[in-house]
Amino acid sequence: MVLFAGRWRWSGARCLLLLAAALGARALDNGLGLTPQMGYNTWNDFRCDGLSSDVVMKIADRIVELGLDKLGFRYLNIDDCWSRELSADGLMIEDPGSFPDGMKALVDYVHDRGLLFGIYTCRGIRTCAFRPGSKDLEHHHANQFAAWGIDYVKEDSCFASNKHAQAFEEYGTMRDALNATGRPIFFSLCGWNAWYAPLGYGLGNSWRIAPDCDEWDNVYVAVRTNEALAEFAGPGGWNDPDMLVGSHADAAVHFTPQQVQTQFSLWAVMASPLLIGSSILRMPASDLATYSNEEVIRINQDPLGVQGEPVWSNCPPFTPRDNWWMAPWTMPQDVARMWTVALCTFLVVGIVSQVSLVRALRVLAAAPPSPSPPGVHDPVDTQPMLGPRRRLWWCCRSRLFLVGLLVPLLLLTVPALLMLVSIHAMKPHADACQQVWVRPLEGGDVAICLINFAPQSATVTCDAACLAKAGFAQSVHVRDVVARRDMGPFDEVVLDIPGDGGSVLLRVTGKRRPD
Repeated sequence: MVLFAGRWRWSGARCLLLLAAALGARALDNGLGLTPQMGYNTWNDFRCDGLSSDVVMKIADRIVELGLDKLGFRYLNIDDCWSRELSADGLMIEDPGSFPDGMKALVDYVHDRGLLFGIYTCRGIRTCAFRPGSKDLEHHHANQFAAWGIDYVKEDSCFASNKHAQAFEEYGTMRDALNATGRPIFFSLCGWNAWYAPLGYGLGNSWRIAPDCDEWDNVYVAVRTNEALAEFAGPGGWNDPDMLVGSHADAAVHFTPQQVQTQFSLWAVMASPLLIGSSILRMPASDLATYSNEEVIRINQDPLGVQGEPVWSNCPPFTPRDNWWMAPWTMPQDVARMWTVALCTFLVVGIVSQVSLVRALRVLAAAPPSPSPPGVHDPVDTQPMLGPRRRLWWCCRSRLFLVGLLVPLLLLTVPALLMLVSIHAMKPHADACQQVWVRPLEGGDVAICLINFAPQSATVTCDAACLAKAGFAQSVHVRDVVARRDMGPFDEVVLDIPGDGGSVLLRVTGKRRPD
């Protein structure tokens, strides 16, 4: 009963939400998301590079060719960079170079392949890639999306307020706009914060709880953040720790094959959305094997709809940060690299300039004073003043002018240096620790994931006390669902787990403890 406390807390939270609805609160009413959504998203594959209707059509064909649609990966979602500008009446205009036939034709093509189509927008005035956002235009854009036949809307939070009440209000506006279209459209909130979870079910079908998982350390942050949020997830609404990342080296973001498998296993136990964020067109065989494992998918899609929780951990205490757009600890790694290059360039140029200015001031201090600039004569002198180049050269030699250049450079150098340090000092990092996560499944089975975040291998144990927290009274039968082999009966599970994101995912059966 200890493990399933989260389930009862979730039921209590659902009751509170129903009470709020009875008192006049609104909720998303689309009947979708009874199990976590599955599909593909373009962002971690392309970013803005090469995204076009031709590529999306090829991806749709490839999803069907690989049989991923039959496994449940039916949403094909395009992320940022598809729109160019707004029309005079506030509607989104597709990038004509990348989507020459318009979005409706592309949506129809994807639908003809038996897939569902998702699109991206932002609750701010601009998207994260500086394209038009949906602020104050939610009803215009919702109607436009519905007219195109869109099945899924992801709404980001760039160029938007991080004040909780305003964020909830703006997401609520898009929720109501989508409801008003009469078309069932899956609504995915992308606010990157755990504080969306308590109200998430009333706002959307899923809600992002952590920054982008664009490096392994951020996977650790997302997992640790999700530890305390199980009570808020269930059929119709899910905690979203971000998209899956593959191992293809040419994708915008990639992990090792071992980390790809561990992320997939953990996302299954956490009842998280399974949105492939890696190359579909050039998917490595190891990634395809990972994403095609029906036993893992069945755990993720289990109809009981209970999110797993850790029952054992030697990780240090963890408190999620408040994530906001462009915060050093939230910044995607490619943006962090861009800022690092820009700041380093500025600091090098600035320091060289400051040294040159200081030297020039020393030279001027040692030189005898000049009564007037060269070529500028007394009023009584009949000779005309020299040209502007000589006067400019004299100004540049004046102390006041040099000090006027030096002071702003000094003032700008300090914040630039602080920002550079904060980008790297505040970056998330994975602690060298291990965890055991457990998720109850329909029919009495339990999924158990043993994970090692440390760089070196470690022995991880789920002993009798651990199994008791999972609800078992005595020895259990264990199946490794990744290796797809039965391991036999155990009184306790003791396994050596590789380092740097190694894991084992088990499906466990046995005699249940009485409630």
